[in-house]
Amino acid sequence: MIRKNRLKANLKAGQKSFGMWLQSPDPTFAEITALTGFDFFILDLEHGTGDVLTAVDVMRAAACTNSTAMIRVPSSDPITLRRIADAGAEALLVPMVETAEEAKRIVDACRFPPLGKRGNAWDITRAAGYGIAKDYMERVHDELLIVVQIETELGVKNARAIADVDGVDVVFIGPTDLSGSIGMPGQTGAPEVEALIAECIAAVEPTGKPLATVPRRGKTWQQAFDDGFLFVAAGSDLHYFRVAAEAQFRDWQAYAAKTRVAAE
Repeated sequence: MIRKNRLKANLKAGQKSFGMWLQSPDPTFAEITALTGFDFFILDLEHGTGDVLTAVDVMRAAACTNSTAMIRVPSSDPITLRRIADAGAEALLVPMVETAEEAKRIVDACRFPPLGKRGNAWDITRAAGYGIAKDYMERVHDELLIVVQIETELGVKNARAIADVDGVDVVFIGPTDLSGSIGMPGQTGAPEVEALIAECIAAVEPTGKPLATVPRRGKTWQQAFDDGFLFVAAGSDLHYFRVAAEAQFRDWQAYAAKTRVAAE
């Protein structure tokens, strides 16, 4: 069922929004994240192992909470965008957007005619409550949040034109791939990368579109908010699990070494 998109409303009101990534398509992780109180989470279908069916389960896990489920699609392929939108995504994150023309195609895939080119089967899709939400067509364009990622040098050069596209709600700067696009993979705190990020910010700010990002080398999520970003996604489920598991195993190794010495 379509509901008020709290994340989109908060961003329009200029409120900071904090979330995290989900690499695992297991809805348990989504449920825990949503119940914890995060404004949003991003299910990563670009690098994660999920698909449309698992994305639906993840979205169901958030549906009874105040957290907004955002789906990062694998690409800007219109068919993928339409399927995820029909599946009930409240927010879409599209990677590697480099031109205004591509941004326009993304919006077109998510909007029904005459505003776009999305195929219409609203009365049987999960997005419209399988036809129960009679007001779906009246509300969908206002409630669906479309976020485009600028992750290359070319994207930065076209940032103003991308942000100007009607229907693009948020511009997300991805520092990791941005560093790779200029031959400096992983060096997200390098002066050259910082200069591109500053250029992108300067290009987008006059449009009034909110900016989003992730922490990078030399910049915590707190500093990103202080720098004017309204939307920050920090950390991921699998990262948190790995860090905790490694710490636990190190404790075991220290204990085992100590008890062996004592036994000898």
